[in-house]
Amino acid sequence: MRHPLRRIIGLLSLGLLAILAYRSFVIVDETEYVLVTEFGRTVDVLGDDPGESGLHAKRPWRSSIAVDRRLRVFDPPPREMITGDKRNLEVSSYVAWRVSDPRRFVAAAGTLDSAEARLNERVSAALSDALGRRDLASLASTDPAVWRLGALTDEVLAAVAPAARDELGVDVLDVRLRRFNHPVEVRPAVFDLIRGERKQVAERLRAEGESQYQILKGQAERDRDAILAKADAEADRIRGRGDAEATRLLNEAHARDPKFYEFVRTLETYRAILDDRATLVLSSASPLLRLLTRGPSEDQSREESTPPADKVASPAGGRP
Repeated sequence: MRHPLRRIIGLLSLGLLAILAYRSFVIVDETEYVLVTEFGRTVDVLGDDPGESGLHAKRPWRSSIAVDRRLRVFDPPPREMITGDKRNLEVSSYVAWRVSDPRRFVAAAGTLDSAEARLNERVSAALSDALGRRDLASLASTDPAVWRLGALTDEVLAAVAPAARDELGVDVLDVRLRRFNHPVEVRPAVFDLIRGERKQVAERLRAEGESQYQILKGQAERDRDAILAKADAEADRIRGRGDAEATRLLNEAHARDPKFYEFVRTLETYRAILDDRATLVLSSASPLLRLLTRGPSEDQSREESTPPADKVASPAGGRP
């Protein structure tokens, strides 16, 4: 009986020693703060210095609470807010924060979810106040002189960060708007209004473009007419000089041999009016048929057969 009892006592002692050993050490991760508490009171904070990560000893009856020290990004749920010009907006934001004072954090919030819930209330209140003093154009304008979204988020950050540090022991590093839009109920009407405004702008731009097109077209047509008129005048001058030169050459040719000129013109007339389909009914005394019925005139034949006076051969040894 004594042997089994000793074994049980030995096993219980080993178990107790294992529990004491487990309770006497704490592992500090480099991404965490570890608060050592004694009966609910914080007696030590491990992890303030990244070099403190590793295994640390503590008294067995003391407890440890790990707090994440890394940067966290919290997305509060969208909330409906009113701008300074009475526009309803559904605003979504995000908050970048981390624990800076683990003692105060554990005493004020206790958990990360509780801290984010309280941050959500503070950020929403600051956003609502900042939006209520600004028009919608300062958030959504493309004009740098009007756009003030950066100033709005800086103002919200300045309003939230000191209180969060003093009350919750957290550093709020940044607050930004992720999205803002009209509420779902009024979006169709807003989109219709935007389409109507864009349509008016498009019609105005088209009218301005059409006016500019007509101006440019009229100027181009005037330039074209001026160029064509100048070209036509130059062509008329060139054509007139050509006609005058042709008339002069024709008159010179006619003056040299009028009979031959008449003969050639008669042949050209025949070529123009006589073909396989032509039928002419003319009097035999018609001047037009004289060349066909009588041939070249006797005067023309005599002139063609008589050599010029300066080419008649003179008698040998004598003068003409």
